[in-house]
Amino acid sequence: MTRKTITALLIGLSLALPVPAVAGGSFGVTITAESREGRQAINRFLRLYAAGSAAAEVVQKGKGNAAAISQSGRGNRTVVSQQGDDHAASVVQTGRRNRLGVFQFGEGTSVDVTQRGKKGAALVFIGGW
Repeated sequence: MTRKTITALLIGLSLALPVPAVAGGSFGVTITAESREGRQAINRFLRLYAAGSAAAEVVQKGKGNAAAISQSGRGNRTVVSQQGDDHAASVVQTGRRNRLGVFQFGEGTSVDVTQRGKKGAALVFIGGW
């Protein structure tokens, strides 16, 4: 075998082998509506997830979780869901008719979200280990 072949083989093996998770990691995905249909879909999702009619709703399952929601304007709706332990969420929502869902799962995630304007809609998913 040539040196290049051995190097390529070693690189290929290192990429194929599983790597254990490092303590304290996290990952996240944000979905933002770009159309009226997208806003309606997010609004429906939030209504199904949190059936209450409150402008701000927090659902927590676990220990050591904290959430703060500040809203100004009319017709805004925020849902914060924390599943697991030691999550922190801070949401500031200003404007009119905005929709926001923050979903934290696993352990030890932290997120700060600000939503301004009118008729915005977004979902934020963040997981930690």
